[in-house]
Amino acid sequence: MSRSILSKLLVLGAILSVAYARDLDCPEDPYADPQHDTCNPLRYIPNKAINIAAAVLYFVVAAILTFHSFKPGQRANWFMCLVIGSWCEGIGLVLRVAFRSNPHGTGLYIVQYLFVVLSPCAFLAGDYILLGRLVSFLGKNVHLRPLKAKWVSWAFISSDIATFLIQAAGGGLSISKQIKTAEAGGNIFLAGIAAQMASFLLFTVMWIIFGLRAWKNDKELWNQPGWKPLYWAMGFTCICFIIRSIFRTVELSQGYIGYLATHERFYLGFDTLPLLLGVATYCIFWPGKYLQFAPTIKKKKRNQVESAENGLPMDEQPHNDGLTGQEPIHNGSIVNRINGEKV
Repeated sequence: MSRSILSKLLVLGAILSVAYARDLDCPEDPYADPQHDTCNPLRYIPNKAINIAAAVLYFVVAAILTFHSFKPGQRANWFMCLVIGSWCEGIGLVLRVAFRSNPHGTGLYIVQYLFVVLSPCAFLAGDYILLGRLVSFLGKNVHLRPLKAKWVSWAFISSDIATFLIQAAGGGLSISKQIKTAEAGGNIFLAGIAAQMASFLLFTVMWIIFGLRAWKNDKELWNQPGWKPLYWAMGFTCICFIIRSIFRTVELSQGYIGYLATHERFYLGFDTLPLLLGVATYCIFWPGKYLQFAPTIKKKKRNQVESAENGLPMDEQPHNDGLTGQEPIHNGSIVNRINGEKV
């Protein structure tokens, strides 16, 4: 995921850098009338106090998530994309504050825009991965038919990457000097945002279907304590991320200099805040507290060889069921079923 995020940064950075390489007749005082300043891509001066406070909150959340990531017994390396995204969102807010010193600095605008726009992609990817891991952990692949649990994450992550590339292409064209090209770019960008929202709405529907099928068809699983807090926490993050997606879709439908885009309070209230609430949820409901997987097959085979060299009997050596490559570790309250048998 970190490589994917880096590649997105490079692609969008290249597109926006080329598009912004132009000469503009900028006013001498960028603070006099920012709303009508064509050299100020935001059309406003970011609020210093609020952006600093938001950045601090994101860094605190990111630090807590990082602590959980390295805490023994709670590690979840597969969830690192959300941790990285939290740090990136905080950096983006810091760069918004730095942008105040030079509202005509297109280079700084591009960099802060990259961090602010890409971070939510990592947040969505975190939920995509989590649902697949949760279903795999419980051994309930049937609840996500026709998709298998191992394909859920990759299917939605692929759509996340595809919609981002559409947004990147549209974003580059939309700031062209030619009106028709700019309008076409805006429409392409809007299509990418709308497609991303549709993808996440579909994912949320799958989250609901999984819970409904577990509740209706498997009361034993549904009544088992231990996993539902994480399930409901993921549902809350879905609501937060959907709010942000709807806002971005409506904002872009008005254009880059529309009312929503040129008034910072909407960005802070319907983008920054929902995302913060969503990622902060995992500070309490860290997935590593609920989902733990045994080492991979290769690592277990290595452990078997080491055990054999130490003279341990075969029945005391580490083993794997050979089905998933990673075997769920249950804390007594969770029931894992494979082919209908409790293990």
